[in-house]
Amino acid sequence: MPGFRRTTDFPLFDTHAHYNDHKFDEGGETEDRDRILEDLFSQNIRHIVNAGTKPETNLESIALAEKYPGMYAAVGIHPEDINPEDDIETVMGELERQLSHPKVVALGEIGLDYHWDTVPKDTQKVWLRRQLALAEKTGMPVIIHDREAHGDIMDILHDFPRVTGVFHSFSASAEIARQLVNRGWYISFSGVITFRNASRLAEIVPTVPLDRVMIETDCPYLAPVPFRGKINHSGLMEYTALKAAELYGLGPEEFCRRAYENSMRFYSLKD
Repeated sequence: MPGFRRTTDFPLFDTHAHYNDHKFDEGGETEDRDRILEDLFSQNIRHIVNAGTKPETNLESIALAEKYPGMYAAVGIHPEDINPEDDIETVMGELERQLSHPKVVALGEIGLDYHWDTVPKDTQKVWLRRQLALAEKTGMPVIIHDREAHGDIMDILHDFPRVTGVFHSFSASAEIARQLVNRGWYISFSGVITFRNASRLAEIVPTVPLDRVMIETDCPYLAPVPFRGKINHSGLMEYTALKAAELYGLGPEEFCRRAYENSMRFYSLKD
């Protein structure tokens, strides 16, 4: 992103990112992450939550959060990153310790992923239930990854009524969004809502109440149009925000204000 400048100056909150990804390594596909993040924070990207996916990336996320005042971390075990050889109780104990860190704001990214056949579904469900139980114990919100597993995730969440969270890069139906909102959950949309082949998802966006919507990058993935296929970063999130504002029939500044306030509330942060 050499020389990237935002076209708007509204405060933005990237609620889900992966700046620990190797694509941001110095000498990788883009310049080093430190220069990127310093540039982004100087352009009114107020806050970023970096989501871990396994023990190693959880530590990396915490390290980034410790380095940058505007960066926070989430820790969890992603369904694709489950190691069946790991002792689940040992991993849960480490997660519980990390959740007490002052810069850790959520348990995630956790969930189910049925697109890939790398981890058996039953194993994924066991780890999801165990992490939801940890969220229930600690009172932490969760960040849910749901890929082609809508029904099973909703069934499991039904057993944890005291747990709240956000479905990140939402891809389910309007009915599931309605059920989640009724339970006090949040819905986060990524750059996918700008894709030409995502018209069904775009129709769902304005059905989510304005006090329950958030936006994210999921960077370095899911860059919005007109940057689809490129390395994503938090500065490009304004294109997702502009599309969402259009779908709600709001001005960009008003939508960004509402999404920002929701994100601060969800993560229990104050400016």
